[in-house]
Amino acid sequence: MTIRLPDELDAELRAAAEEDRRSVHQTIVLAVETFLALRETAEVKADADALRALAEAREAVAAGDVVYGTDSVRALIGQRRAS
Repeated sequence: MTIRLPDELDAELRAAAEEDRRSVHQTIVLAVETFLALRETAEVKADADALRALAEAREAVAAGDVVYGTDSVRALIGQRRAS
């Protein structure tokens, strides 16, 4: 892939790479990963159902309603099936 940047942006990119002691390639990869993560976060924040589910999960953790490990999960599933 070839990326053509305006001179100003190219200079900023090279300066950031040098400052962070990364290659320009690594700096671009990091920038793209950060952009995509922020974009995904924005999508989640725009989804009312996802926000509601996250709030419920936080409340469950705060209340101690959490299981750990595959054995605990299997036991919980077994309890739900028996109900």
